[in-house]
Amino acid sequence: MKILLTGGAGYIGSHILMEILAKGWDACVFDNFSNSSPKALDRIQTLTNRSFDRVNGDIRDKDAI
Repeated sequence: MKILLTGGAGYIGSHILMEILAKGWDACVFDNFSNSSPKALDRIQTLTNRSFDRVNGDIRDKDAI
């Protein structure tokens, strides 16, 4: 299963991402990093030893979606 997670670099999203990866699911994080940092995703990748897709975009941008 592959999960699209919006805001995955934020506080709540990063904890959800950790759970998604712990369950063995694949993830695609869609975030504009307005209230977060891409470094959070780097730390999650290090902690979980799992890779996941990352998209830098805003959910209000139809072309990005």
